[in-house]
Amino acid sequence: MITTPKVYEDRWAVLQNRPHTSDPEDGNFFGLLAALDAGWHIEPPVYARPRWGLQHAGTHMYHFILKREQSVTMISVADTPRLREFLDEQRITINRV
Repeated sequence: MITTPKVYEDRWAVLQNRPHTSDPEDGNFFGLLAALDAGWHIEPPVYARPRWGLQHAGTHMYHFILKREQSVTMISVADTPRLREFLDEQRITINRV
């Protein structure tokens, strides 16, 4: 029998527990909030890079390194007004690449 390590189960469950939203751009943002609520912490800095594709010109994708106990993972979140408000409120350092 194959068993999945508890750390992997926790990471998968939290990062997949995203509320349904009418705006798909908000999905990963809500996933980030769910991870933070579940005890994950953002490891600064957050990296921002320009998004690919003409439809996303002028916007960025933000990459968050998350840690919890001995686990590390990353979640990428699209540039949205909600995310920018969160970054400002939390005074999170952004490293633009």
